[in-house]
Amino acid sequence: MVIDIVINIMFLLILSVVYTTYPFKDYKKLFSHTSLVGIAIGLLGILIMLNPMVIEQGVLFDSRSIIVGVTGMTFGFVPAFIGAVIMALFRITVGGRGVLSGVALIFVSFAIGSIWRKFRFKKVSGKQHYLGLEFLLVGLVTHLGVYLCLFLLPKELHATVFRTMAVPMLVFYPIGFYLLCLLLFNQAHRVSTINDLRKNERQFKTIFEQSPIGMSLTDLITGEIRSVNQSYLDLLGLEREELVGRNWSEFTHPDDKDNSAGMTEKMRLGERGPFNFDKRFIRKDGSTVWGNLSLCIFDPSDDETLESLCMTLDISERKNEEDRVRYASTHDALTGFYNRTHFEEHVSNFSSEGKLPLTVAFGDVNALRIINEAFGREQGNLLLQRIASIISDRLGEGNYVARVGGDEVALVFFNTPIKEAELIIRGIREQVSEMMVMDSVRTSVSFGLCEMTTLNDDINEVIKHAEKDVDTRKLMESPHMRGRAVYAIINILHEKNKREELHSRRVSDFCEALAKCLEMSEWQVSEMKLLGLMHDIGKIAISESILNKDGKLTDQEWQEMKRHSEIGYRILYSVEDMAGLAAYVLAHHERFDGKGYPKGLKGFEIPLQARIVTIADSFDAMTAERTYRESVTPRDAAIELKKGAGTQFDPILAKVFVEKVLNIDWETLS
Repeated sequence: MVIDIVINIMFLLILSVVYTTYPFKDYKKLFSHTSLVGIAIGLLGILIMLNPMVIEQGVLFDSRSIIVGVTGMTFGFVPAFIGAVIMALFRITVGGRGVLSGVALIFVSFAIGSIWRKFRFKKVSGKQHYLGLEFLLVGLVTHLGVYLCLFLLPKELHATVFRTMAVPMLVFYPIGFYLLCLLLFNQAHRVSTINDLRKNERQFKTIFEQSPIGMSLTDLITGEIRSVNQSYLDLLGLEREELVGRNWSEFTHPDDKDNSAGMTEKMRLGERGPFNFDKRFIRKDGSTVWGNLSLCIFDPSDDETLESLCMTLDISERKNEEDRVRYASTHDALTGFYNRTHFEEHVSNFSSEGKLPLTVAFGDVNALRIINEAFGREQGNLLLQRIASIISDRLGEGNYVARVGGDEVALVFFNTPIKEAELIIRGIREQVSEMMVMDSVRTSVSFGLCEMTTLNDDINEVIKHAEKDVDTRKLMESPHMRGRAVYAIINILHEKNKREELHSRRVSDFCEALAKCLEMSEWQVSEMKLLGLMHDIGKIAISESILNKDGKLTDQEWQEMKRHSEIGYRILYSVEDMAGLAAYVLAHHERFDGKGYPKGLKGFEIPLQARIVTIADSFDAMTAERTYRESVTPRDAAIELKKGAGTQFDPILAKVFVEKVLNIDWETLS
């Protein structure tokens, strides 16, 4: 009996060897071999059954229950079922009084093993089993079921069989079942671990080589670059042999070497990371590229080496955008100078030590508002850019300039006494005065200066004095420049459109004549003559295609044309000597009945001077020749003035104009 048990155990060991060489964790391969595995298990079971323990003829005991049960637990339902059927058929073929019991114990073992697999296999199979007491419990339950199958033997055999098989069936067989499960599942776990390691190695290699970001392995002891992927090579513009084996410091921007070395030293001293920082690399072509580096300790199989794994993302575009945003937050987009925000921060953090004496200068571009109104902001911006270029050329290295307002700049000359600064400012003013806007309007810049000579001086007080100085100088310089600008603008308008020039001169004459008829003062008559000349100055900003159009204007063109009175108002209002005319120019298209523009003023709300211009302007518009219509006679025009009296025109002024300027009897008009 002992020999028979030893033989069965040997067969069990053979099964374990077969199992350990089978790709247990490769489910696809396992599924494709289920039938073959089942047949192999069945044949192995038959081999074991050929060497049974014989109690009497036809009553045989062997370890088939262990084989079938463990097969159900490990290989699953189909292989175990095939093996069980084969062994059952063989047992039936052998025959004897124990056939029914022998077949039953096969399928009881199969059922218990298969049920366990269905509910427990996935939870148990991935673990390392040191004791595996669950296997012992399954073996005990299985062989308790097998033991109960002995009741299927003839009754006269019960006493002998139960007495003989009680200990082997309930002690030895569960222990054998337990040991085989422990061996097979631990082996399966080992195979699974090896497969996972290989898979992880393949995955790491694939990720490393195919990653769209740069990856590298570096020896932390020697600093030698061990391996890099293609993305890293593309980032640096290098070939593999130009990089591998060298040190990263050779490709690091000088300003970032200390920071990079510090990170490496931390890992060398035992900090595992991860570490994240930005640094610049020098590419093969000499250009600079920004990278975001994420580093950590990489544990290779060789314990004697210490490597770092680095993942590098090209962030040049992000850094460039950050630089653009940072530049935009501190610089003026038009001139390239620092902006007001930076100037105030510069002043608040200012230290004059080692910079004295210094001179603060404030500059203000004269007549910029007029130029913007007359020629558009594009011309005004172009003027500012040209002036900024002159200032930049003459400023000198190490000095400071900021645009602190629409037409204002602040300059700080370090280690420069006020006399030297005045020479620089004079050169700027002379060069600016030579510039012309639209080849007609001369430009100028007023400057105010103040000097700081001691550390006790307050920079804010120096700035205030410079601002007051520029305000004082503008009182003297700016009105003259603005006046010249206005006359230059009206000349440009007349040069662009001769019809407008003739119209303005005729309106000027009519205004002067009507003012005399109203017995206005000499000064008021002169004012009306100038007003008639200037009343359409706002048309300088209206498109020539609209001004010179033959035919009726479209609604959009008409809305654009109506802007000229407001534009004229803003141009004249900026000139102190002409500010009084501005309100008259603004209102010269108002109607006596309140249906005019731009404000819809009514009756005597409209200034007298504007009501005069309205009559003179309308009369000339009717009597002047146009390519798109015939002119009317003065009498016909006078009739229209009478018709519009009280609605479009001041009725009193209209009557005076007709009777005293045109010398036409008002009463005879019809």
